[in-house]
Amino acid sequence: MNRRALGRGLTNLIPVDSEEKGSDGAVVLIDASSVKPNPYQPRTEFDIEEIASLAQSIENQGLLQPILLRKKQNFYEIISGERRFRALKHLGRDQIPGIVKANVSDKDMLELALVENIQRSNLSDIEEAIAYNRLLVECGLSHEELSKRVGKSRSTITNALRLLKLPDEVQAAVRNRSISGGHARALLAIAGEEKQKALALRIVEEGLSVRDVEKIAQGTKEKPTPKAAAQSRPPIDPDLAQTIEKLQYRFGNQVAIHQDVKGKGKIEIHFFTNEDLNRILDLILA
Repeated sequence: MNRRALGRGLTNLIPVDSEEKGSDGAVVLIDASSVKPNPYQPRTEFDIEEIASLAQSIENQGLLQPILLRKKQNFYEIISGERRFRALKHLGRDQIPGIVKANVSDKDMLELALVENIQRSNLSDIEEAIAYNRLLVECGLSHEELSKRVGKSRSTITNALRLLKLPDEVQAAVRNRSISGGHARALLAIAGEEKQKALALRIVEEGLSVRDVEKIAQGTKEKPTPKAAAQSRPPIDPDLAQTIEKLQYRFGNQVAIHQDVKGKGKIEIHFFTNEDLNRILDLILA
């Protein structure tokens, strides 16, 4: 049987004389045409340039990790490794190295695909939220089990799930990365789907920052300051102003620092909801 060279990283792992494709744990060559994507794959967008870059890496260094598969009737389904599979197809490979796992249920397929993608942080914020929801609903995990399985705090998971309350158009904008997850979380403070969609469009067209959106949500985009108040307010120390700006960028919320002449004081971080508070606490305690 003629075998195409697969690169230095995997050459010594492939049992060249074996035609058995069902041995659990053995690396075998499988016709690419008989391989289908994981139907439970949470990632809906694959960056073409990213796949091309991975293909170049495989071409230069070899494939260091085979594709994980399960047998399904007369074809194979990918359990994990779809990016690698796409990269190999990009290189025009007719056969791919894979490990065929036995006794993998649909639930196993779903959980493995979701957890792998979440842990690798290659999903958009909406895709990640959908993955969390599927693990909770379809795999029957509790929030505590999910937190342990994916290595994320419960508040992080809760905040991610809130994004699924946004209109479909806004979720689509997050999936294609027209707006960020930070923008999306700020939009949750806007009452009404039509207003959320309108503001999402402004984010794209006007390049609004997350902070801009938060100000609009608070009704303080325009901040008229009474002249008398401006005159009575002492000038802020430039270093302190820079510190406040850094903190606001860090937490994505309004921050105030109050300090007396002796140097004592306090830092105030504003939040809008319990979920917003938990997000800030996660950043502080990280």
